[in-house]
Amino acid sequence: MIKNRRKIYSTVTDTAVNIKDTKPIGVTLPFNNQNGVFNLSYTNVEQVLSNLKNLLMTKKGERIMQPDFGTDLEYYLFEQITDELTFKESLLGEIRTALTMWMPYVAISEVDMEVNVADDGRVSEPHHAVAISLTLFITGTNIYLPVRILISDTGTLTIT
Repeated sequence: MIKNRRKIYSTVTDTAVNIKDTKPIGVTLPFNNQNGVFNLSYTNVEQVLSNLKNLLMTKKGERIMQPDFGTDLEYYLFEQITDELTFKESLLGEIRTALTMWMPYVAISEVDMEVNVADDGRVSEPHHAVAISLTLFITGTNIYLPVRILISDTGTLTIT
């Protein structure tokens, strides 16, 4: 018998962790901490979001000894879009390929993509930005993590 799993939507700020009683599971981005030590993550959600930012914000070829690590998301913004559906499929394919290779413990469960958005997320014709809303499923759990990716018209990549 298959039970319906209740989806638990989570964000990094949802989770209260007693740092004294918990061991960290990784480091988060950005690396700069005013105490001179790396910022640490204490939950799977924090670490998955940090790993995702690291993966998507690293350009292919940027990581020494791992030239295939990362994505080329910024370059898609400057491609000539003759067919919006093909553009969206290739952009999503870039994300799926990177996640499958480097973060196999995460699956994309929902996707929404808008082209020509302003920096605040509104659809606006003169702007040439792309907004991607993903819901990621952390395998082995029942946690769904909503993520928003904005590639601005200047090529800046923002992940929240």
